[in-house]
Amino acid sequence: MNAYRLYNTSEGNSAFQKGTVKDLLQLEAAYFFFQEDSPERREFDWHPAPRAQYVITLRGTLEFTVTDGSSFVIAPGDVLIAKDVTGTGHKWKVLGEESWSRIYIVLKEDQDDGFLI
Repeated sequence: MNAYRLYNTSEGNSAFQKGTVKDLLQLEAAYFFFQEDSPERREFDWHPAPRAQYVITLRGTLEFTVTDGSSFVIAPGDVLIAKDVTGTGHKWKVLGEESWSRIYIVLKEDQDDGFLI
């Protein structure tokens, strides 16, 4: 399964790594919730993640861009681990016509995120 981790560099910029998550990973979550944007919401400008969290896309395809301009594409079933909680952060835009449906799993503080390169 594809996974991408957003993180802050030592300079405070947002960057990403591509990898996967540990099989049969059991996380202690603080809480989780579902969100679906209306079809009219096609992009979200620069912002840091509000907290360390998994974002699992259920429907929709998105392009995420980080501080240096590099980008990656998330599709249904992909895992995004958002840990770029300070600085400029990242931005995203929806590719195609589908709305973006996802589940957020908020990690407990100091929880291992299970990301593997």
